[in-house]
Amino acid sequence: MKQNLIYRGPEASHATRPIARRSKGSLRGSMVAALPGFPRPRIIQFESALEYAFLCLMLVRDDVHNIQEQPPAVSFPGADGRPSHHVFDFLITLTSGERIAVAIKPMSRVPQLNFVSQLENIATAVSKRFADRVLLVTEQHIDRAKAAGAARKLARTRPQLAEVAQ
Repeated sequence: MKQNLIYRGPEASHATRPIARRSKGSLRGSMVAALPGFPRPRIIQFESALEYAFLCLMLVRDDVHNIQEQPPAVSFPGADGRPSHHVFDFLITLTSGERIAVAIKPMSRVPQLNFVSQLENIATAVSKRFADRVLLVTEQHIDRAKAAGAARKLARTRPQLAEVAQ
């Protein structure tokens, strides 16, 4: 008996803010991914080659249950004492239930922006309901060869977007 297949597109991105579409010096894009925490394949967006490499490494790990790009903003007191907001690049949920808010920055920008100090300030304002810990990732934390291998693996194992018609 022949089965009829229907195409069912991926779920839209769950990002809370749109990514900037144009940039002279940075890679922007999206990919379709499947994780145990996704009801069906979903579009995940990224705003740099560094975010893409990190995303590929996370998507091939067995202990990653869910990934949300651009999760809701975290409010924190700024250096001047006035309320400020920060949007993490990713919120990773592991199969253990641990939630990790990830900020990704090129190492050259970290001292320029005094980002470690700012991230420590943000981390104190992060509630346990949002994330268990905060993590800063730079290119020094990412093995480019492993990220390229992860990207190749993801290209070979793309999520299925066709299903049997009922």
